[in-house]
Amino acid sequence: MALLTAAGALPASAAEGELREFAPDRPDKTDGPYTIDPGHVQVETDIVSHNRDFYNDDGTRKHESIFMAPNIRIGIWDDTELDIITPAYTVMGLSERGGGHTRVHGWSDMTVRAKINLWGNDREGTTALGLIPFLKLPTAADALGNGAVEGGIGVPFAIKLGGDWGLGTQTTLAMNRNAIGGGYDPDIAFSVSLSHPLGEVLDGYIELYGERQTGPDAATIATLDLGVTYQITPNFSVDGGVNIGLSKAADDVNPFIGFTVRF
Repeated sequence: MALLTAAGALPASAAEGELREFAPDRPDKTDGPYTIDPGHVQVETDIVSHNRDFYNDDGTRKHESIFMAPNIRIGIWDDTELDIITPAYTVMGLSERGGGHTRVHGWSDMTVRAKINLWGNDREGTTALGLIPFLKLPTAADALGNGAVEGGIGVPFAIKLGGDWGLGTQTTLAMNRNAIGGGYDPDIAFSVSLSHPLGEVLDGYIELYGERQTGPDAATIATLDLGVTYQITPNFSVDGGVNIGLSKAADDVNPFIGFTVRF
């Protein structure tokens, strides 16, 4: 069995006193339902992520680089962890067809969340389920955030398929501030990620992600996501991939590289 377990695959059951198999939530957008062992910390982060959106209907073009966006996962109890997604440094440029250009930079928002495993954390089985309530805190610079507290809940699910295939899904309901500042509207996101080992320490995945925003600024975001993870040690992996926009509201292309380390 490969050392690596992708977010959509089931980790092997841990013997008494042993750590669970390494199971990062990244690099796909579908979180796994598994929690960090109590007393341990796992850091998962992009090193750099670059978003590029070519000319839209409003005549603007965006390019954005995000540096180091760590998710610090802290094991609290056997089935519960605390996650702190710290602000990332962001550099964004907006260009207009007429030649105008705007450049902004600063720190992004911070998110605090919990992850609770409902089943499938330790024992062998074919499925696992979790809950991820979260709260976004408005720490971003004015040009990089909306200044609002937002929150919601995600439901990650994983199922072990035959032939070393793993399937993960996640449904997320969020209450987000609408763009005109007139209140909050519900947004729903769904993703499905299919993963398979590509070698002893290499995993690959393909994912479909969709998000439907509501309210006066309603939009649909859809992406096709591809990536690989390479496990260097039992507690350290590196990864890379690209997210490709399938809808007008999505960024056209988003390549990234990152890593995960467990302490």
